[in-house]
Amino acid sequence: MLTKTDLKQIKSIVDESVETKLEQKLEQKLEQKFKPIHKKLDKMQKQLDTTISYFDTVTTKHTKQITRIEVNLNLPPLPDFV
Repeated sequence: MLTKTDLKQIKSIVDESVETKLEQKLEQKLEQKFKPIHKKLDKMQKQLDTTISYFDTVTTKHTKQITRIEVNLNLPPLPDFV
């Protein structure tokens, strides 16, 4: 017959095993749920990077054009707004 300590040990082992399995299943389900969200976020990030790159290029081009106009017309440079 099993003693109380034997039963406690068995219970602790079973509890650990069940807890580990539950954690693994939970992680898998969470990964499945978040996978489409991660894909959408990655796509949004790429679009944002593209947009930022475009406007950065446009702004730089306009800055060069404005500087050139200022030089040609002998205008004082515009103050930088930071």
